[in-house]
Amino acid sequence: MLEYTEKLTLTPAMMEEKDVQALRDVGWTDRDVLDIASACAYFNFRVRIVDGLGLETSDQTAERATQARDHAKTLAAEKGVNLPGDIWGVGEQAKSAKDKTTAG
Repeated sequence: MLEYTEKLTLTPAMMEEKDVQALRDVGWTDRDVLDIASACAYFNFRVRIVDGLGLETSDQTAERATQARDHAKTLAAEKGVNLPGDIWGVGEQAKSAKDKTTAG
C-alpha cells in the first residue's frame, strides 16, 4: 500500500492497472483501493494548498495525521502487512507543533 501511495504521490501519470492489481493480490478490495487512492489524493491536495499559500499546519493537524498513520497501521496489520516506521517524520512534526504551542 505504501509503495502504491508513494508512486501515486510522486509520479501519478505513471500509475497503471498493475499497480491496482498488486494491491488486490495482497488482499485489498476494490473499495479499499478506492479509499487508499482517495485518502492519498486528498492528503496531497491539502499539502499543496497549505504549502502553496505558505501556511503552517497546526498541532491539531499534525495530531490528526499521527492518528491517521496509526489507523493505517492497524488496517494493514489486519491484512497481515507490517508498515515501516515513521519514514516521513509525522510523529516528530506533531511533537514539534505541540511543543511550540505549549512553549508560547
